[in-house]
Amino acid sequence: MDIREVVGIIESAFSSSSIGPIPKFDEYHIIKLLMILSEEKAIGRVKLSKVLSIGEGTARTMLSRMRELGLIEESKKGCILTRLGSEVTEIVKSKIPCVAEVPIEEFGIEGKGIGVLVRETPSNIDVVRLRDEAIKRGAKALITLVLMDERLAMPTVEDNVMAKWPVVANTILDTFRPSEGDAILIGIADDHLKAERGALMAAWILAFKWSA
Repeated sequence: MDIREVVGIIESAFSSSSIGPIPKFDEYHIIKLLMILSEEKAIGRVKLSKVLSIGEGTARTMLSRMRELGLIEESKKGCILTRLGSEVTEIVKSKIPCVAEVPIEEFGIEGKGIGVLVRETPSNIDVVRLRDEAIKRGAKALITLVLMDERLAMPTVEDNVMAKWPVVANTILDTFRPSEGDAILIGIADDHLKAERGALMAAWILAFKWSA
């Protein structure tokens, strides 16, 4: 399975149908559920609706579509990944392996910061397009960091993040353990969910849509 197939499967899970209403979920909810199931193995509809801040009806519709695509199946403990679902999740996590909170106070920014690691990014990252995508998805800002020549850089802003913001730079390196050419996208918002949604969707665009 290649990147194009993964993008097609995930997008088909939330694309609108001429015979049904426009779904109230998108790539974020699908990807987040796959990541949750890779860790927790099973989750019920009620818990899922709380974790993703969606209604139980929306959660029911999302799970139904994912079952139709063969990504999940029902068990006594809730929904679980199928073999296809596990394969899709492994590919997603091979490019987006880590999502974690980032303390952003040293940057002089208020709010919640959620970082997403993206493996093997192109050298010419369009930070403006990534920022716009994050904001469209609910974040109020996005910080893009790239490991270049064994140093964290903030493209168009700062070549050596470690020298200017040493505490947060060390935290980021310890948390995400990036390799050369990897990026860390930090979504910033007033709450965790919006920050994560903005960062994860910018990461999805960078890792999959620009490569598909």
